[in-house]
Amino acid sequence: MSTYWREKFEHNFIQTEKKLGLDEILQEAQDAYWGSLGASLMKFIGEIEPEKLESLDRLYDGEIPVRMAANDCYDYAINGRLKLAKDGAEQTQMNDNWGRLATLVLSARPDIEVFSPRIGGREMVLPKGLEHILFHALVRARLDLDTHPKFDDNDAVPMFLSGEDNCGYLTLKEIAVLGQMSERAVRNAAQPTAADRLYTRKEKNQTVVDAGEALRWLKGRRGFVVTRAD
Repeated sequence: MSTYWREKFEHNFIQTEKKLGLDEILQEAQDAYWGSLGASLMKFIGEIEPEKLESLDRLYDGEIPVRMAANDCYDYAINGRLKLAKDGAEQTQMNDNWGRLATLVLSARPDIEVFSPRIGGREMVLPKGLEHILFHALVRARLDLDTHPKFDDNDAVPMFLSGEDNCGYLTLKEIAVLGQMSERAVRNAAQPTAADRLYTRKEKNQTVVDAGEALRWLKGRRGFVVTRAD
């Protein structure tokens, strides 16, 4: 995922303590898919013609793969469950699904904001929760790449996740995302008087937490589930 995307959404749209449900995410995935198709038609021919919309849908294999990828992303980000690829065919399918979801999320907000497409008489919603879940998954991958033994096999992990920069530490905001809590609560936990102190250090101009310490501390938080990859 591009640095531009991470910085834009991390600073402007991500509320670390926000709780998201799977039904909401799947609805947003559906809206992002159809909204992007509708916006493409409005962009190039000026209107959404039903037969052309159906033609694009057939060309792109429909919304089902997108919803499946959104379900997998939610399951990993929130529930810590990730199905690893066991052979080349599974690896290709896995990478295609995650790549399709990431590409859609990158383009859906500007498409929907600019063109406000209406499909079936309903205006498509911005994929705010979908953006959050994708970012959440990327942050979890940063932690898992440094601490989870099964993430050593890059071929088994979605390329979208294994390509993250495992720098060995997380920021306080990233820890807040994983714990589904406020950044202020994380900062308070880093105080010397905190009961279960989160130990931090300085990395250039920011306060960070080494990956092992981040995992130790997160294990004691109700909003965090340790990753199970199989």
